[in-house]
Amino acid sequence: MSVRRPAALACSLVLGLCAPTMVRAAAAAPVPAAAVTGEGDTKPLDPALAPFVAVRALQTLQDRIAHGNTAAQAAQGRMLDHIAEVFTAANPLVWKESRNANAAALYLFSAGHATVVREVLEHDAAFTPEGRRLVEGALAYAEGQDDTARRLLGSFDPKSLPPALGGHLALVMATLLSDQDPGRAGAMLDAARLIVPGTLVEEAALRRQIFLVADIATLDKFTALSRQYIRRFRNSVFASNFKGRLTSFAVRLAVAGDVEPLTRLEPVFAELPQAERRGLYLTLARDAVLAGRPEAARYAAARAAGLAPDSAETERARLYTAAAGAASDAAPTARSVLAGLDSTRLTPRDAELRLAAEAVADSVNAGLGERGQDADRVGPPPDSSAAALIERAHRAMEAGDAILATGVGADDPRSAASATTAQTTAAPAGTKP
Repeated sequence: MSVRRPAALACSLVLGLCAPTMVRAAAAAPVPAAAVTGEGDTKPLDPALAPFVAVRALQTLQDRIAHGNTAAQAAQGRMLDHIAEVFTAANPLVWKESRNANAAALYLFSAGHATVVREVLEHDAAFTPEGRRLVEGALAYAEGQDDTARRLLGSFDPKSLPPALGGHLALVMATLLSDQDPGRAGAMLDAARLIVPGTLVEEAALRRQIFLVADIATLDKFTALSRQYIRRFRNSVFASNFKGRLTSFAVRLAVAGDVEPLTRLEPVFAELPQAERRGLYLTLARDAVLAGRPEAARYAAARAAGLAPDSAETERARLYTAAAGAASDAAPTARSVLAGLDSTRLTPRDAELRLAAEAVADSVNAGLGERGQDADRVGPPPDSSAAALIERAHRAMEAGDAILATGVGADDPRSAASATTAQTTAAPAGTKP
């Protein structure tokens, strides 16, 4: 049987399958002091530890990731290796305790080594029937046997389990149900967030849920969840993933040309630091210009201008505003503004855009001067460098929008886009997200 990192495992539990809330039955047992340092590093665990104690140390480490501890993220791989040693050394009789069986499932849900748990199962570990079903379901998930995982894990109610296990299981079930039953998958994401609030499980579930509702029809929910994410997890190791996808969604709205949806996203943008807001609006303005959406470009450029702290960014905002009017009856004014820009403050690509916009404005001005005669001459000649630039830009934007329209995101464990993020979590050699 080939073992593959469950798509949903490498992503995540990139996506953050983890929780600091411990199994209720083990609430009194302390996390071994030597396991986790103050900076998120790890020291070897004692192989004589009970499996549930070792996994709780992993949960403590992983919880720090949701709050921005990059050292904890880097240490996760070593901790997974240490826990593998604990599992291998454990007496087969310990697995009949539910807290240890739960720990085996949690380990798998947290990107643990599937081969280690399979060896435990095959060496007469004394699991109870329910414990064995749980671990076999988690192992099927880790090995990519989704049908088996759905059948075995689907018999458990996440809300009836100890919180740490229930939260992880709800996030896993959301992955397994996403293609077959999106409505139930969404309910599982809700459950994951509610069962273990403040953990990386909640962070992962919230981030994933946001982009399941990234659509005009559900824009209000997208806005509400996005604001919640920024307020609760702005320091998460994975916050940059959220912000990148927020920008992609906003760009999709901008190139569609309708300003109203963009205005509805303003409460989300307002939660971001000013510099990030400014950069986002400038990105929207430029992409709207390239997509031929002047109203969206002027809207975003005006917002950026109101936030621009220095002349270089002010020049960019002026460039995009003028470029948006270059192909309209405002071409004479746009041409004047373009001519007055300080080229030393423009990036090479913006300097190219300026040349293209000037060519468009000149052509429109020529057409206006001829009172509309020879209309075919309005716009840059087909073989001009400006026309070629704009055509290339349009093709790039169409390709990008086609990718966005697939609805596949980095939080989808089956997405190739998850690979980069997945590399930041520990994974056995030879596995893939």
